[in-house]
Amino acid sequence: LNSELANGRLAMMAVTGMFFQDGLTGSAWGDWALYTDSPLRAFEGELGVQAPLGFWDPLGLSADGDLYSFKRRRSVEIKHGRICMLATMGYITPEVAGKFPGYLSPSSKLLFADVPNGLAAISKVPFLGWSQILAYAAFCEISAGYDADVNERTPGDIGWNPPLFSGNDPETKKRRLNAEIANGRLAMMAIIGMFFQDGLTGSAWGDWALY
Repeated sequence: LNSELANGRLAMMAVTGMFFQDGLTGSAWGDWALYTDSPLRAFEGELGVQAPLGFWDPLGLSADGDLYSFKRRRSVEIKHGRICMLATMGYITPEVAGKFPGYLSPSSKLLFADVPNGLAAISKVPFLGWSQILAYAAFCEISAGYDADVNERTPGDIGWNPPLFSGNDPETKKRRLNAEIANGRLAMMAIIGMFFQDGLTGSAWGDWALY
């Protein structure tokens, strides 16, 4: 029975792949290399196209070949990836290195040590604290020029050149930018996993065996 369930799951994935292949190439066994008319070909040389999936767009969002829409989505992907990398480290660091000494909010007599890690911290941070966080996020958006990376530069380029991503060697820069996108994607999956774990067990590091 376990084998039947596993084979059924595999078959559902397989037949969906055949449907997509058939729709794009005219054959469930079509050679993708021969299908040169696809609008998706316009983006196969972009950053983020990595093995083993190559250019992966299961929902067909780029099927129309619109360059602006692609750049806008890539900009949003990079931004979300950066936020999630910081969020993931924000979950991990207090557990490993501890918390700041002193008060987070002197007026509320709230110590940094009083703020729990994870989702439970949402209700502990004062309203003014959330206002400061939102104001800083707005400052970052405005100072970088909202959508300027899409309209004037390249997706993700907000005019800041950190040492690891700057340099004169195009291949080195491309490799590092690809790594940023890949790590951002991983972080998006990681932080969602932490949210679910936290919501179900009360801790991002909860022992599932105890739940």
